[in-house]
Amino acid sequence: MNDRLVFERDGQDWPNRGASRFVEAAGLSWHVQVMGQGPVVLLVHGTGASTHSYGQLAQILAKAFTVVVPDLPGHGFTDLPASERLSLPGMAEDLGQLLDALDLHPTGDSLVGADTAAEQSEPPPHILEPSAYSQSR
Repeated sequence: MNDRLVFERDGQDWPNRGASRFVEAAGLSWHVQVMGQGPVVLLVHGTGASTHSYGQLAQILAKAFTVVVPDLPGHGFTDLPASERLSLPGMAEDLGQLLDALDLHPTGDSLVGADTAAEQSEPPPHILEPSAYSQSR
């Protein structure tokens, strides 16, 4: 039995559905929501959650920012990775590859590193440097 969410079936009433897209990175198909214009803000949900967690907040932030909200590997509509990748360090590394694919570059010294993720169940959003991605929209 496959109990994974399927966007075409389960995403009909997903918050911010119109902002959803799928991006290939780290060998996975990622569900990512992108909305708004301005400096880029990355919202990363905790384990066991999804982009659904930031439905209303993303809309508010999109009034002044480009908001990027991915489903982490194995969460929401993003593919389930190999079991050895289902760790905080594995997800952080894969998230870094997603940001590379989106041409987004964090300004801080840490993105969602294992030590940050281990200390916080909901890592704070990070403002990212503008890139070709946000300028081409």
